[in-house]
Amino acid sequence: MKTTQVHLNTYQDISLMATSYDPDTTPTATILYLHGGGLEFGQRDDLPTAYLEKFTAAGIQLFTFDYLLAPEVKIDKILPVLRESIQVMLDKIPHADRVILMGRSAGSYLAYLLLRDGLEADGLVDLYGYSGLDYPEFRMPAEFYDSFPKVLPMTAQSLIQRQPLVAGEMKDRYPLYVSGRQFGTWLSQFLPSMRDVAAYSLTPNDLSRLPQTLLIHSTNDPDVPFATSEYAVKYLPNAELLPIDHHEHDFDCEATAESLAVYSQIIDFILAVPIGVRASA
Repeated sequence: MKTTQVHLNTYQDISLMATSYDPDTTPTATILYLHGGGLEFGQRDDLPTAYLEKFTAAGIQLFTFDYLLAPEVKIDKILPVLRESIQVMLDKIPHADRVILMGRSAGSYLAYLLLRDGLEADGLVDLYGYSGLDYPEFRMPAEFYDSFPKVLPMTAQSLIQRQPLVAGEMKDRYPLYVSGRQFGTWLSQFLPSMRDVAAYSLTPNDLSRLPQTLLIHSTNDPDVPFATSEYAVKYLPNAELLPIDHHEHDFDCEATAESLAVYSQIIDFILAVPIGVRASA
């Protein structure tokens, strides 16, 4: 497996990078990967090495992307800057046989929005993500986060940086997300206005125009409700929902025999996607 760092874009003097993980043979598919973190924390290279080696051993090339984080930058800027970064990378690999968008949690959400807004891809892998924001769990104080020490809004406000960020350590940034979920203010941390919930949510018609999709979600997810995937799979034109009997949100945060088996299913899905059937909204 060959690893390369690639500069793609700049936003207010902040470099947005990608990491390329390349197989030893000619790639049969290309994954464009977006990390999770509630849009507020995380970094592009968060996939365990065992998953990366599994992809490249199957002849799959993978690119992991930086994107701007909230609340320093709102989603009306996050999305177009990310789209520019991805397009720069796509221009470097114009002959990729299959292009698959893959996201975990908030990364899946961004992938849905990118596809809705015209980014072309042959398939989508959605790991415990969501295609819309209009869920009570996102708007109201979340019961799961009440068990965490309280992070008061003023404390959360003090954690916001003066400059844009493209990576955030969990120890520094997770309290921001926890506060948003405890007080029901998470959406306001990344939306320009609470009136924009619908504008940043996919409709059934939007979903019906998306490419072949594999959704994977814990049935007892305490963070992002399983209902988000149940909703999306009803309207996606060619989709399969793989339920995982877990009480964890990011059940794949560490490579285990169970999670590696799930990633084998992801690889099977990717390699079965027809070549050259590029779908866009």
